[in-house]
Amino acid sequence: MNKPRQRRKSGAMRAMVGVVVVALLLAGALTGAWFYLAGQLDRKIVEVVDRAAGGGTTIVCDGRRVFGYPFRMGLACDGVAVQAPASGVDASAGAFRAVAQIYDPNLIVSELTGPVRIAAPNVPAVELAYALAQSSTHLSDGRLQRFSLAVDQPVLTLGGGGQPLANSARLEVHARQNGDDLDLALSDAGVIVTPPGLGPLPPFDFGLDMAVTGGAEWLRGVLPGGRLETALRGRSGQLRAIRVNLDGGGAAEIAGPFSFSPEGLLSGDFHIALEDPRAIADLVGRIAPAAGGVANAIAGGIGFAGRQENGRSVIDVQVRNGRAQLGFIPLGEIPPL
Repeated sequence: MNKPRQRRKSGAMRAMVGVVVVALLLAGALTGAWFYLAGQLDRKIVEVVDRAAGGGTTIVCDGRRVFGYPFRMGLACDGVAVQAPASGVDASAGAFRAVAQIYDPNLIVSELTGPVRIAAPNVPAVELAYALAQSSTHLSDGRLQRFSLAVDQPVLTLGGGGQPLANSARLEVHARQNGDDLDLALSDAGVIVTPPGLGPLPPFDFGLDMAVTGGAEWLRGVLPGGRLETALRGRSGQLRAIRVNLDGGGAAEIAGPFSFSPEGLLSGDFHIALEDPRAIADLVGRIAPAAGGVANAIAGGIGFAGRQENGRSVIDVQVRNGRAQLGFIPLGEIPPL
């Protein structure tokens, strides 16, 4: 009478033992794979540091360690620094953490503790403090395909402390490969700029959306000249929108195709929509005095040459090799990059 029941118990026990054995084997395989990948990651980091050192650049990752077992793979540093004597750039920041899920290694989320301090030749040293800075990186076939950065409450100060040069509520930067082209978007909310020796300018929100023809290589670290201004020379693209909205009233939106000559001179056909043109011209003139003349000329010309669209004054401006004009009327010159 009890034999069938005993056989059932024996079968259940064997099944349970089998499940435990399989679980242990899987756990062992996962553990082995994790530590193998951790070792590979650590060796790759050493290779990158050594390669940079061979070119004269020192990369420091204090307290380097790999973490995240069992389902994540991450790198942590207690402090980071980059010193490039050839270019004279010296940068440092606080703790750094980057992590990816082991089942989705192509999505990497990073976090950097501030402040970030940067010193370079011929420009004042700067310090960027913030509440939180996070980024996400999407890879495809080992290459960077998309990148996003979000910074909460950034404060930019010239070296040596003192009054902030600029601060805002939240800064976001997004870059995405689009075939051979590069899509770029930037937004900065609640921006307050305080030029040295002057009072703060009216708060404003800023947005940028553009495409750079052939710029996808920038995501792979190929930035000609090592600076955005230099990389844009000889390039063309589409400015989908530059938007500025003043907190106390006044707004501007600029869109149109653009190109830069090898000397950095701008050409393009731009559609400009304005609310309170004088307020916008005053802001531009105080932030970028070299472009103030063109901004004031546009504000003055929109009254007789502009048209109304959706409650805004609209004007079309042509720029050829840095010379801006409204039809046949010259508006001034835009400095090269």
